[in-house]
Amino acid sequence: MSNITSFMNTLLADYKQLRGKSKDSGGKKFWDLVVITTADRAQEEAFQRQIDEKFSRNELPLDLPIHVVSDPPGVRIGNGGSTLTALEFLENKYGAKVFQMKILLIHAGGWSQRMPSASVLGKIFSLLPHGTPPYQMLDLKLALYWPFVERIGPGVFLVCADDFIVYGYGDGEEWTIPENGFTALAHPSPIEIGRTHGVFVVDGDVDANIPVQIRECQQALQKPNDETMIAKGALINGYAHIDGQAVYTDSSFYFGVDVMKKLLDFKRSVGDLHCEIDAYGDFLQAVGSRASNDYIHQTTNVSQLTSNLSEMRSRVFRCLNGSDFHVLVLNASAFIHIGTAKELLHHFCEDNIFKERMGFENNIFNGLTRFISDSDTIECYCMSPDLLIPSNACLMHSLIHADSEIGEQCVIEYCDFEYPVHVMPGCIASNCQLVMREASLDNYNIPIDCFLHTIPVQVNNETKYVSIFFKTNDDLKKSISVNDLENLSFMGSNIRHFLHTHNLQKENILPHVQGDFNSFEKFNLWNLKLYPAKLTMTSSFEAAVSSLSLLTSPEPQDSVHVNSTSETYLSLADILSSKDVEQMLGFRKTLHDKLSRVNSNGP
Repeated sequence: MSNITSFMNTLLADYKQLRGKSKDSGGKKFWDLVVITTADRAQEEAFQRQIDEKFSRNELPLDLPIHVVSDPPGVRIGNGGSTLTALEFLENKYGAKVFQMKILLIHAGGWSQRMPSASVLGKIFSLLPHGTPPYQMLDLKLALYWPFVERIGPGVFLVCADDFIVYGYGDGEEWTIPENGFTALAHPSPIEIGRTHGVFVVDGDVDANIPVQIRECQQALQKPNDETMIAKGALINGYAHIDGQAVYTDSSFYFGVDVMKKLLDFKRSVGDLHCEIDAYGDFLQAVGSRASNDYIHQTTNVSQLTSNLSEMRSRVFRCLNGSDFHVLVLNASAFIHIGTAKELLHHFCEDNIFKERMGFENNIFNGLTRFISDSDTIECYCMSPDLLIPSNACLMHSLIHADSEIGEQCVIEYCDFEYPVHVMPGCIASNCQLVMREASLDNYNIPIDCFLHTIPVQVNNETKYVSIFFKTNDDLKKSISVNDLENLSFMGSNIRHFLHTHNLQKENILPHVQGDFNSFEKFNLWNLKLYPAKLTMTSSFEAAVSSLSLLTSPEPQDSVHVNSTSETYLSLADILSSKDVEQMLGFRKTLHDKLSRVNSNGP
């Protein structure tokens, strides 16, 4: 595993030279085009705006075609359905030329319910503590899979937006990925990782000492239990760096022109899609020498059940079954998922091996502010290297007051604080602003293990701001009946405590459609109206800080001093349906420009 760090550092350094230049100027071929899929047209427009902005700042290879393709309205179609929609779009645009192209397909749709800081502008534009200005996940995806371009034929390399792979192999390695069928990247992982990912049953023994090997794959298993992995022969041996039993787990995969044509024929035959198709579960489980259609009626991992699901899965199986199926075993590699607040904090703050491999730092593209009383102005200057940022905290793309305190294991991004803020350990603060002239509180403390994020919304044709908050271990998806609602866990206590401290009744926070609460059978932290809409980012941030103080105080607290029932309260679901993308992008652009000026002037 020792060559992973040097391989990754070289790869990222090489990609850095492509930004703002021709995509093929780095001495080896780059992707012919990139496709990013989104959940709907609103997300497509937000993505396109951000891509255009990145091109304007020379943060992408300038001649790289990037297409954003949204899912059709209606039933959720999954990343398999998004793949079919994207292929159809490309064939319509490029005709037969598409079968001569090497395409990177990034599935970035979805609402990031476990990491709401990425919900509005997308997981693919999540900030990373690398580079100046900082990379986003899109930059990393373009860099990570670049080495595979010269080792594949025309076809599609399919990846997702919220994970990483770290890997390495020797420069003299002679291998190519087969042009036909599927070839999936396989990573040696502990068996507990296999329980929540795809697992491959590989034909024959694999030498753990050879960095890269191509093997036939007998079968793909989706989130199998231990008994299934053992019975199917998925366990592997010989990996000294893995304690206990190990398996090969998935991350991304390539498919050739033969599969592209099969999938396009399939899409033409079925027309519009009306059910969820999974690119991993439905495509990969259909292939392999021991593939079975037993999975067709298993719906544990399906988010939205529809009447035609089994029939559609059967048709996908018949379409793809018999296609070649290989795995590219990357022995010096690891797959890392960052889809929750806890995962983000661990990998950005605590996992020093991962940070070293990725070249991650704890202080990226930041500046300090302080108030000059004589001139009644705010002065900004470059981040001093002696500012006490804990080595296991991460501060990115932010202006903070010089007297602020940042606790350990914190991630702060896209924040503009003109007043001192005390951030306790284990927190995430994103897209927050505190303007000195609007400040009204005596102190601004973010309690331990809290998530805080401000989002602009449109309420009655007026821009307002909502600061969402929760504990980093709160489960936003856990549903409960209306009778048990007050017992739902929230902020280290429950909804009953929230209602008491905020002078609200249960009916005030229930989601509804035209006044009908009964249209919702289950309630969760995603669809409860917990957050007030305010006129400014600062007043919204202050409201959240006040709520956090009430909810986390060890002493009994009376309700907040304002008449909360007169305010408009929104849920996370409401916020996404009324989000103001223009305002959020405008705030981040203004902050970027301020930081660019500060950093260009030096310390």
